Amino acid sequence: MESFMGALGLYGLGTLALIWPKRLELAAHYVSMGLAVIASLMVLGLASQELLGLAGSGMLQFGRYSLVIDGWAAAFLVIIGLSGTAVSLYGMGYGRGYLGARIRQLTGLWNLFLGSMVLVVLAGDAFTFILAWEVMALVSFLLVNHESEKKQVVSAAYQYMVMTHLGTAAILMAFYLLGSGAESFAFADLAHSELPPMLKHIAFGCAFAGFALKSGLMPLHVWLPNAHPAAPSHVSALMSGVMLKVAVYGFGRFVFEFIGADVFAYGLIVMVVGLVSAFLGVLYASMEKDMKRILAYSSVENMGIIFAAFGCGMILVALDRPYLSVVAFTAVLVHSFAHSLMKCLLFMSAGAVMHATGTRNVELLGGLLKKMPWTAAFTLVGSMSLASLPFTGGLVGEWLTLQGMMTLAYESGTPELRLLVIFAFILLGLTGALALGCFVRLYGVTFLGRRRSNLVLKAHEMPFTMLVGMGLEALAILAMGIMPAPVVNLMRHVLVTSPLAIPAGDVIGLWWNGGQSESVFNPLLILLAALVLTALLLMTISSDKIIVHQDVTWNCGTEPTRRQQYTATGFSKPLRRAFDFILKPRRERVFLQRDHAYFGRKLHYNLLIPDQFTDRLYRPVEHIMVKLADTLRIVQQGSVRLYIGYTMIAMVIVLIWGGL
Repeated sequence: MESFMGALGLYGLGTLALIWPKRLELAAHYVSMGLAVIASLMVLGLASQELLGLAGSGMLQFGRYSLVIDGWAAAFLVIIGLSGTAVSLYGMGYGRGYLGARIRQLTGLWNLFLGSMVLVVLAGDAFTFILAWEVMALVSFLLVNHESEKKQVVSAAYQYMVMTHLGTAAILMAFYLLGSGAESFAFADLAHSELPPMLKHIAFGCAFAGFALKSGLMPLHVWLPNAHPAAPSHVSALMSGVMLKVAVYGFGRFVFEFIGADVFAYGLIVMVVGLVSAFLGVLYASMEKDMKRILAYSSVENMGIIFAAFGCGMILVALDRPYLSVVAFTAVLVHSFAHSLMKCLLFMSAGAVMHATGTRNVELLGGLLKKMPWTAAFTLVGSMSLASLPFTGGLVGEWLTLQGMMTLAYESGTPELRLLVIFAFILLGLTGALALGCFVRLYGVTFLGRRRSNLVLKAHEMPFTMLVGMGLEALAILAMGIMPAPVVNLMRHVLVTSPLAIPAGDVIGLWWNGGQSESVFNPLLILLAALVLTALLLMTISSDKIIVHQDVTWNCGTEPTRRQQYTATGFSKPLRRAFDFILKPRRERVFLQRDHAYFGRKLHYNLLIPDQFTDRLYRPVEHIMVKLADTLRIVQQGSVRLYIGYTMIAMVIVLIWGGL
């Protein structure tokens, strides 16, 4: 445990970039990011030792604050360490773009952000957890608000600040309720908290609301599609790839250790919210044109999949089938790990594209494959993984999630539960199909075809450190997809050992991998099928009976131009029309001023896809709050004597209340 203090000390040294002299800001950036790389590697190595059983669990006490390491914490520390290393390497090159624009603040807060997430996972009591959680929230707010000269960035940052503190308040309430039934706020004592059923339900509701808000589950997701695009790209990568998983860690700590999963309704709520978030998240992602907003809504989708698997496992525990819940809970850890890799990679890719072209709008891109071949190759790996294609890490977690659902269907003894599983399979199937279309659209419009604007002409490949950061994540994704068993077995080991100690048994599976007790697809079988299909395709193409005639695409007597390529909006139109009743698109037609006396006016068409939760839930609440605030202005008369009178009245009420 003391070794983690060394890593935290290095993060602390990296934070000192905040006070370096301005004339040395570039040196401060490189030194601080280098310290972040070393500290993240230390976290990765130490957490891996814990997972492999090479280091004993430990505890450090600092007065009323404590740090503890166990298997559940180690699994998420691996995520922080691996992604922290890759994205910090990327940030060395990417951060140079902020030279002269508060680069010392950006780099110093970067180290503090990483260190705060490590502290959240290592926290051994409620006080340490909340303190580290609040530091993480405040630092991430400052990082999102880094480009504060932009009005849109400030708006997104403060929206994030309000929402994240609402979540913190809910988590505080959950800790308070649990502490009222325990000897202290140490996690070891909270695990034995005894609460009446009603207070237990309230504590679960507060915990789920707080962590769901931080995870970006619908309808608590509204901050996420705005905050991620507003932040610098390497910050967005860390927020989406790592910070959202810290929320999964916190929720798991509550479920496994404090509250329990023995109430059927708990699992049902978590599973349904996760399924709806997964479907709606990818649906909105398929409509966006901003690369980072596409990835932000994709995070809503994948966090929905993770929580759907979590809910499935909780239902199996409530049905007194804990040994069967291992597959679903393993899916939670495996997909959390995979999503951290692929989302960090694609946010880094989005940053590279924006760095090279100056835009995130995919409608203005195209043909970047020739200009940025390495970035295009890494983006292809990330897109394939988010589309859950074979030989990528994204398939492993979703496969296990489906296996968990199949286990639930097999064990459910009631028609209602079987209908729930059918509903889950329908939504997960639609989610997978939409994700495939979404990332075909993203990759094809951005990197393939011909350029759609002159911005592409200035595109160039990224510096070495940025490519190394992206390459590490891409290699990890491919390694996990080709050899999934080591990661799956390691995550399963976390669940069946202390402190979780979920009893493991044989479960229903389609393909068995080495006789293990969880079902994992066998990549060798998929490779064999791919080779057979490729051989058949080559035999068909090379046949003498095949005649290929190439010509220009028919275009009503004219040759097609690059302006007539498929746009991202056009690509998603069939989907938009199919789900028009959900998306409620708004179409605007603007007549521009005449440019010439003999020609008609120019038309500008604009398509808006409003977030229905924002329009129908949050804006009405906002209007009510504003009206309420206006009403309360009646008591603000500006008179000091009146305010003293209010204070006296409040004191009298408190004294009467105390006497009663």
